[in-house]
Amino acid sequence: MTFLSRFFSGILALLFVSGSLVSADALSRMTEEKLKAVREATSEFAKSRKEIPRSGPYTEYRANLHVHSAFSHDSRGKIEDILAAAKRAGTQILLFTEHPAPHYDFYKDGHQGSRDGILMIPGAEMSGMLVYPQESVKVSGSVGTIDVSNLVRRKGGLTFLAHLEERMKLDVPDITGVEIYNIHAIFKEQKKLISSMKNPLWLVKTGALINKYPQEAYSALHDYPANYLARYDELCQRRPHTGVSANDAHQNIGLRVKMAEGNKARIEDALGEKVLEVDAGILGALFPIPKDAKSGTEIFRMQLDPYENALKHAATHLLMKDQSKEAVWEALEKGRAFVGFDWMADSRGFDLYLQEENKRFEIGEKIPLTKNLSLKGMAPLPGHWKIIRNGKTIKEFDGPNFVMDLDQPGVYRAEVWLDIAGERRVWILSNPVYISEN
Repeated sequence: MTFLSRFFSGILALLFVSGSLVSADALSRMTEEKLKAVREATSEFAKSRKEIPRSGPYTEYRANLHVHSAFSHDSRGKIEDILAAAKRAGTQILLFTEHPAPHYDFYKDGHQGSRDGILMIPGAEMSGMLVYPQESVKVSGSVGTIDVSNLVRRKGGLTFLAHLEERMKLDVPDITGVEIYNIHAIFKEQKKLISSMKNPLWLVKTGALINKYPQEAYSALHDYPANYLARYDELCQRRPHTGVSANDAHQNIGLRVKMAEGNKARIEDALGEKVLEVDAGILGALFPIPKDAKSGTEIFRMQLDPYENALKHAATHLLMKDQSKEAVWEALEKGRAFVGFDWMADSRGFDLYLQEENKRFEIGEKIPLTKNLSLKGMAPLPGHWKIIRNGKTIKEFDGPNFVMDLDQPGVYRAEVWLDIAGERRVWILSNPVYISEN
C-alpha cells in the first residue's frame, strides 16, 4: 500500500474508536466558500486564456509520469478507465510506473503502444526511482538505486529519482533527472489536513464537498515544492537533470461504507479491503442510513483521487518532433520539458528559450555566454514570473511575457505564478537552460 493508503486506513480506524474531534477551521482551502471561489477563478482563467502558436521546431505534448494501474498491488485501475480519464484530462502520453512483482514482467506485460490517441510507455517504481527501460529488468530487492540506474541507463533506458524528500542527499551519476513535484510528498507536510482527517464529522462533510468540487478539492493539496526545487537547483549546477512532475496516480485513496449482517456497517478502503466493522447505529449521526438497506448496500462513499483529477492536476509537457516513444526519449534526455499545474489553467503554449541574434535555443540546451544573448518567455495567461539563477531568484516580471538580457553564466529556469481565490500559487515550473563561460 502507498503511504497515503496506509495512513488513510489508520485514520479510518481512529475515527470509530476515538471520541476526540479536531476543528475543521485548520484547513482553510477545504471549505465550500473557498472551493467555490477556486472554481470561479479557474473558469475565468479558461475564458481569458490566449492560444500561443509555438514558434520553435517542436510540437508540445502533455504527459503524465508516475502512473499505477492494477498491475500494482496498491491499485485496481483498469486500463480502459485510465485511458478514458487521460482523454478527459487532455493527456497524450502515459508513462506507467508499476510496482514490480514476481507474477508479471512490468516491461513485457505492461501497458504500451498507442490507443485512442494516447501513447503508453511501460515502467516501474523501483529502487527509489521511476524506471523506464528498453528491455525487461529483474534485480533483487537488495540492489541499490545507483546500480539499478546504471543498469537501465547502459541499455538505453531512462531513470528519475522519485520521492525526493526521502533521498535528498542522494546524487546518482548519469541519471536522467528527478521529480520536482510529487503530490504525496506535499500531503505529508499538510499537518492541518492530517489533523482534520481525524474528525469523522469533517470527513463526512468533506466527502460531500469532494463530490461537488472534485478537482478543486483534490488540488487543495497543491503547494510550492520548495525542498524539491532547492535540491533540484543544486543538482543542475553539477550537471543537467530533467525535472518532471509525479502524479503518483493510483485511484486508491477513499472510503466506502457498506451494510453488513447483523445491523453492522463494514468500513472499506478504496481497494475494497476491510478496515473495521462497527454497529450501524454509530454511523446514524454522521449520515442517513436507509431503513431497508440490506447487507452489501453501499451507504457512503468518498474518493479523493480519481484518475481524471490526479492526471489533470499536473503534467510534464514535452517538446517533441512527433508522438513516438523515440521522441519522448529524446525530449526527456534533453530536458525539453516544463511542469504545468493544469488544474488551475491549461499551460499549453508556455515557452522559454534563449535567443542569440536570429538563433533560438530550447529549454534544456547548454550554450556559451555571448554579448547578444537573451532569455525570453511567454505564457497563455498573464502571471507573476520569477527567474531563478543557480537556485536564487534574480528577476521578477508581471504579465504574459518577458525578455531579459543575460550577462552571467549559470543555470536559469523560470516559474510562473497565478493569483487564485486570494492566494498566489505556482502554475508553471520550467526546466533550465544552461549558460557556460565563453
